[in-house]
Amino acid sequence: MAELNMNEVDVYPMFEDCDENQPKQIQKQCFEGEIAAFYAGILSQQQFVVEDDINDTVYVYFLIDKTGIISLQKIEKSALIAQALPQLDSLLQKKTDSIPTIFPAQKQGIKVASKFVLPIIVNSEYK
Repeated sequence: MAELNMNEVDVYPMFEDCDENQPKQIQKQCFEGEIAAFYAGILSQQQFVVEDDINDTVYVYFLIDKTGIISLQKIEKSALIAQALPQLDSLLQKKTDSIPTIFPAQKQGIKVASKFVLPIIVNSEYK
């Protein structure tokens, strides 16, 4: 009997623009690209004012449940980012709730929950 890897899905979560008939690596790239573009679009619309140079990474942990609902689980950031961008957590939480429909991951044809981490690079210069 072949071993079943429960840490890997057969079909990645997908947005409407992604094609489930593509190879798994292409599905993954499509999902990651769509979610990254969503957050990049949101953050690019904001006017953040900082008092120090920042070159750091924020890690956003989220869960997509077996019905396709996404929820932000945790935001990991440095003390500098927490102090410089105190509104970042609430902005990410609010906007996560407005992500378009996601089709959940699948394992052996069954819809399953999946967890992901999105790194967001914060790079700004104080002038």
